[in-house]
Amino acid sequence: MSQPSTRAVAVPASRFRPFLAGLVALSLGGCLGPGLSGITGSIGSLTAPAAEPQAVNVYVASTRPAFRGDRLGGPSAERARFYRQVVTMPPGRTPGSIPRPQVGGENPRRHAVLADRSALTPDAFRAGVAEAVSGQASDRRDVLVYVHGFNTDYDEAAFRLVQVASDAGFRGTHVLFTWPSYRRVLAYSGDREVATASRDALEKLLTDLGRTPGVGRIHVIAHSMGAFLTMEGLRQAAIAGRGELDGHLGEVILAAPDLDVEVFRQQMARIARPSRISLFVQSDDRALAASSTVAWDRQRVGSLDVRNAEHREIISSLGVRVFTMRSGGWTDLVRHGTFAEAPEIVRLIGGKIGQPPVIEDSLPAVSAEAAPLPAELRPIHEQSPMAGQPEAARTVTAEPLPAPQPAAPASD
Repeated sequence: MSQPSTRAVAVPASRFRPFLAGLVALSLGGCLGPGLSGITGSIGSLTAPAAEPQAVNVYVASTRPAFRGDRLGGPSAERARFYRQVVTMPPGRTPGSIPRPQVGGENPRRHAVLADRSALTPDAFRAGVAEAVSGQASDRRDVLVYVHGFNTDYDEAAFRLVQVASDAGFRGTHVLFTWPSYRRVLAYSGDREVATASRDALEKLLTDLGRTPGVGRIHVIAHSMGAFLTMEGLRQAAIAGRGELDGHLGEVILAAPDLDVEVFRQQMARIARPSRISLFVQSDDRALAASSTVAWDRQRVGSLDVRNAEHREIISSLGVRVFTMRSGGWTDLVRHGTFAEAPEIVRLIGGKIGQPPVIEDSLPAVSAEAAPLPAELRPIHEQSPMAGQPEAARTVTAEPLPAPQPAAPASD
């Protein structure tokens, strides 16, 4: 099967003002969308590769309806159900891809497959996570939580978590938080409502993870509408006095966040350390353009443009780290899955969640003769996220923000 081209392709500007076109973009972007966001087809070959598939245990907290055959009764007080899901990825998989069959059945040597799934009680879920981190080396005690976005089903969310974690080189415990997306083109508003209804369950999950004996850092990657849900969960935890997850909250990656700017500003007001939040934005994200249209032209955080003076002022006021993404290929026509498909970006995310924690309060004062700060402690505009990495169809840049302008003198 031919691989997606890495040659930059000029894509003509599209008009997303018409409401119907906006709905089509939301449908295609989905937040994953079959065939358009890294899920590739495979007809197979006459001989199977000799290498074995990679099997990954994923601990799942779900506010979706129960799977057929579940025998553990109703959901928890937060309306969540819990599972241990085994996901396998085929050997030799291209980074950024999720191979799925186009013709015939699944073959674990060629396709991503959902294997064994076991329903768990809340106590068994917590015990399973504790066992997974117990006695591990420091870099294996971390937990990565993935929160999916609009128009995404359970299978897609589980596959995406394992694909991103594997491509990023994450070595810890995988946790999926999944909510009941309607998975329908016209259900954008409905998805927003059920995502909001899941925030208590997400807050409880994060709080419980922070209390896990022996746990390292708890990182969160949230995509699209999942970023709204994640920030709501973190905001609630902060109001309850648990915003740092007992000192274990690590990096929070908001990829193509489908978030209103003013809503995000209010959520950030509750975050103790804004520098732990990283935004991966793309000004030509067509799904977010459609989302903005549906929301009466309200600016989405994920489509902020650092070249726009007004947008740069918004970014500089938030105190977060911002990475801009550019799409140059055809694998994601709506440019909403770049964070997971572009190998360079996934490696950058892996570098952020893999670097040692920085205890900001313990940093020594820097004298005039002191050596320069290491790269990870420098201001974002002085960092080179892509240093030493090859150019590709998609790239990440971190651009300096303008210096604050002095206020104009008041006129008499």
